[in-house]
Amino acid sequence: MDDKFDLSGLSHIFSEAIKRNEPTLAFELANGRGRFLFMMFFDKEDESTKDQLFVFMKNTSRMVMLKMYGNHFRGQFYIFLKEYVKEWFKDELALDHNDSNNRFDFNKFFESLNSCIPIKLSLQNKINKLRESWSDIKDKLPNEIVDESDKTILIGDVRLPPNKKPREKTLRKLYLYADGNADDITTLINTLKRLNRTVAWTHDTTKGSKNVLNILGSM
Repeated sequence: MDDKFDLSGLSHIFSEAIKRNEPTLAFELANGRGRFLFMMFFDKEDESTKDQLFVFMKNTSRMVMLKMYGNHFRGQFYIFLKEYVKEWFKDELALDHNDSNNRFDFNKFFESLNSCIPIKLSLQNKINKLRESWSDIKDKLPNEIVDESDKTILIGDVRLPPNKKPREKTLRKLYLYADGNADDITTLINTLKRLNRTVAWTHDTTKGSKNVLNILGSM
């Protein structure tokens, strides 16, 4: 049977992200020799990322996707670990698997991680953490996290038909590739949603790129 662990420390920043309409979490925790990048992506239109916690282990370059259980709006965040995933955590922590006296306590380990989860998380910190880690993690995440990941040059905004809404996985690319700070990106995303517009990207380097303020100024 898989072991159950509590990560209810996520409740504060989860609620904060929902209230601020920022459907993304990204933060890093250190424990012993381990370095763990935690990520969540909320998208009502994408079932593949719903209730998923992504943990990137920075020393060993492993990504694990963990299904979370419980009512998150009531502060319930439970995960279950298979044995091979527990071994991955041990590898990241540089523990000796062959030490017969090694009685590593995963309950205490996750209690420690849980207690270190921040209670506040600015969008700028999320953006910084994703940008600094993106080259290491982008090929280890599902394609649904960002739309058309090969297109990274921002070329403008586009009106959507009434029966469509801007997709989070398209807007999320602003966190990664747009030239603009968190406040400007937040303003642009909120304006796009209000006007039912989205942003257009290309991989063609001959196209003129725009920054966040360029687009805001033209709307």
